[in-house]
Amino acid sequence: MLDDFEEEDSIDITPLIDCVFMLLVFFIMTTTFSKPVLDIILPKSEMAARLSERPREIVVSVREDGRLYHNQEEVAKEELVALLARMPDALLDLHVDAKAPFQSFVEVVDIAKQREGGRFVISTRAPSDR
Repeated sequence: MLDDFEEEDSIDITPLIDCVFMLLVFFIMTTTFSKPVLDIILPKSEMAARLSERPREIVVSVREDGRLYHNQEEVAKEELVALLARMPDALLDLHVDAKAPFQSFVEVVDIAKQREGGRFVISTRAPSDR
C-alpha cells in the first residue's frame, strides 16, 4: 500500500522555462532596435585635411564715428577693396561698434558681397570691450 502513495521527488522547471523564454524575447527585441537609424558617411582623409585648414582672416573694424580700421590703421573704402582683392580666399571679419552709423556698416557689407565668395563674419562689441 505504501507503494501507491510514493512518488518520486521532482522539481517543476516550468517557471524557469518561462523566465528564460521572457529573457530570450527581451534580448532579441533589444538587439533588433539597436541598429543605427542613420547611415553616416564620413569624408575621406584628403577632404578632412582641406577642411581642417583655417582660412586667413582680414579683420576690419568699423568705429562709432564710421571710420574703418585694419590692423589699428585707418583704411579708406578704396583701400579695403584693394586689400580684399589681394587675398580673395580670406575670411573678412567685421567688428562693428554698437554706435557705428548703419550706412558705414552697409557700405562695408556691400564691398564684402562684391568680392568672389563673399564670405564674411559680423560681430558687435560694446564700447567697454575696446
